[in-house]
Amino acid sequence: MGKKRPHSEGESSGPAVEDGARKRPRINRPHKSKPAAANPDSLSAIKKRARAIERLLARDNVKLPANKQNDLERELAAHKQRIADMGFKKERSKMIAKYHMVRFFERKKAARFAKQLERKVAQAADPEEVAQLRADLHVAQVDIDYARYFPFMEPYVSLYAAAAAGEKDATNKAAHYLRTPRPPMWAIVEKTREEGQAALERLQNRRPQTSVSAEVADKPAKRNVSVKQSSSKKTKEAPEPKTKNPARGKPNKTSEDETAEDSDDSDGGGFFEED
Repeated sequence: MGKKRPHSEGESSGPAVEDGARKRPRINRPHKSKPAAANPDSLSAIKKRARAIERLLARDNVKLPANKQNDLERELAAHKQRIADMGFKKERSKMIAKYHMVRFFERKKAARFAKQLERKVAQAADPEEVAQLRADLHVAQVDIDYARYFPFMEPYVSLYAAAAAGEKDATNKAAHYLRTPRPPMWAIVEKTREEGQAALERLQNRRPQTSVSAEVADKPAKRNVSVKQSSSKKTKEAPEPKTKNPARGKPNKTSEDETAEDSDDSDGGGFFEED
């Protein structure tokens, strides 16, 4: 028989083995955060929902109840309106930032001219001079509102660019700037000032006026005219059909005869084109 181990060795070896089995290297794994829920009011979410509704309504194999289809159509129209409004606001902010500096400088310059003219009107005694100064003062006051209430969504047209590029040796600087031709929007602002502050704000926030519909309407008309002209040319150029009767013994056409006839037809077409 083999020799037994002492009781002390058996007890000492047991916990060491258990401690070795328990102590394992820890792996530091990155914490996976849960994906944030999509904002239903965001532009991407609204576009995604609108596309889903369009695909659903365009499917032929899906028959929806009338009330359900009407609800989806109303929801789609509302989403499209929200998309258009968001795009308008984004473009509006872009245009405001683009022309902010030039509008600010021209408004300050017009305000400075208005103060100078008010002092001159108070000091002047000649009626003709007072009338001219009042006319210049009116132009400066309209210039202030022009720079402030020019529509945000339209490219800003500068008031004093032409005057600054002109003569520099004018004795009256305010008159030099205020008596130059004004852009077309200036007259609209002048007329809108008479309607009040609310009308000026409506002018400032109006949407751009485009003539795309008119251009699209003109294109088909032009295309139809060209089609009619080409069709008339084809009818003029087309030769009359000739019936072949082999019983009468007429000779068959040779290749030279056919080319000669083709050249005659082409000359006729060219003659009509010149007319």
